[in-house]
Amino acid sequence: MNFYFLYIILLSIIIATIISTFITYILNKSYFNKLSKNFIIIPKKSKIKKSRKRYLVFEIATSKQIDPGLLENAIREKYKELFGATNLADSYLKLIYFNNVTNRGIIRIKHIYVDYLLSSLSLLRKIDNNDILIIPIKTSGTINKAKKLLS
Repeated sequence: MNFYFLYIILLSIIIATIISTFITYILNKSYFNKLSKNFIIIPKKSKIKKSRKRYLVFEIATSKQIDPGLLENAIREKYKELFGATNLADSYLKLIYFNNVTNRGIIRIKHIYVDYLLSSLSLLRKIDNNDILIIPIKTSGTINKAKKLLS
């Protein structure tokens, strides 16, 4: 009878040790790192950052003068054709300045969409039956630096 009692106590100690080891293993940081590779872990504090504006300075190679309104509409239409209306609305694309004498201008856009704008400008070849080539000069973070590049 005493051996049976000792056997049960020994067995319960072994089971408690296994359970505590298993719980320690589950709570271990490396185990969560292995889980994070398979599942998406949402961070506790996700910050919503303010979108940054970029100013693209460009030059147009053409033989004729171009109306700034037609230029902005053509850029918007090409962008919309390639990337859709929602992407165009999210980008806040706007022609800020255009000089007919030097054929240089500034376009404002969100920083996320600069690459989309560059690809749409490279594919724009005609405005109102005039052959053009839009050459991006530089992308700037402030409008004052972009204006310095115009002169």
